[in-house]
Amino acid sequence: MSLWCVQGGRHRLRKLAGAALCALLAAAIFGCGRIAPEGIWEPTRDDTAGIMAAVAANEGYFKTGIAELAMEMCDTVLPGTTRTLLNDELTGNRFKGRFRLDGLQHVFDTASYALKYTFIAGLDTLSQETTCTVTLAETIPGKVLMHAWQKTNYLYDSEIVISPTETLRLPFYTDSMLPCDTVIEKPLNGASIEGCVLKKMDGAWQLWKLAGGGRFYVPGPDDAPYILYLSLKSLDNRVDTVNLRPDTLHYGIQRFYSADTGLLTYSVGDWVQVTGLLTNQGDAWDYVYFNGKRYEYNRAAGSDTVKFDSVTPGIYRLSLEHIPAPVLWENEGDWNATVWSIPIRIEGGGR
Repeated sequence: MSLWCVQGGRHRLRKLAGAALCALLAAAIFGCGRIAPEGIWEPTRDDTAGIMAAVAANEGYFKTGIAELAMEMCDTVLPGTTRTLLNDELTGNRFKGRFRLDGLQHVFDTASYALKYTFIAGLDTLSQETTCTVTLAETIPGKVLMHAWQKTNYLYDSEIVISPTETLRLPFYTDSMLPCDTVIEKPLNGASIEGCVLKKMDGAWQLWKLAGGGRFYVPGPDDAPYILYLSLKSLDNRVDTVNLRPDTLHYGIQRFYSADTGLLTYSVGDWVQVTGLLTNQGDAWDYVYFNGKRYEYNRAAGSDTVKFDSVTPGIYRLSLEHIPAPVLWENEGDWNATVWSIPIRIEGGGR
């Protein structure tokens, strides 16, 4: 079969996690369709340039959209059983510093990292269409800033005798939190997985399909929490369920959909409830992002409402970030989270 794999693209977004990973993801996660028998079609240098140009022209569709422009307020009410767990931690393990936050900001270092990707192009022997599956798998560095309004105070180093020749010294903290005005910074280095399909029409490569969603794992797919599905419920009681793996009835992250007709579609001014979130972390904080705004998912209520306002018709990203609760109360440790970033089409004529 004729298989064409190219790594390329000097663009502004991100850095390639690995060419082998990209090729594997293109075939195993999204699928590359039918590839033409040897000799049926041979790509040219112009095809390479055209594919790179098409990805560059549409790179805005691949952004997760969770980077705040400034520190934004957070609800100081702890969700679910988190308050009880934190109280137990404060009294049961005083060797860790902890805090309560009321502000949060993600800061990504995208300026110094170029977007690179792998693509596989071929001729579909059934439809005779020339298509190209593009997989983006990159590492995005950054940090998260959290404003603490309460924190435990360091008291002294506690000595723990392990053996006659070995003594362990650990910091020891208060068992209650005191008022403060402190910014806690945690490193954020995440692996992003995204994809699309291009089609050659009238001699030019154009965006044809988008993946049902991009995934952003911090620090990586094996260590990040797990999201299984969520639902979007509109005012007319229409429910769109988004699954990790799609079936014949439901929309899924791991499938390609027509950028023109296959995406989840709403109108300017519509409201949706993000609801039915199923994850592997019971005690967690969840945030929903749309068009530069952040919303807090209320786990007690089981939903959050997002309005598609202040936008013009087009394709946008609705993102959900799932964060284990200890990440947001322990001083030490890197950021740990999973983000689903779902492309949605917003049409005019909203109500």
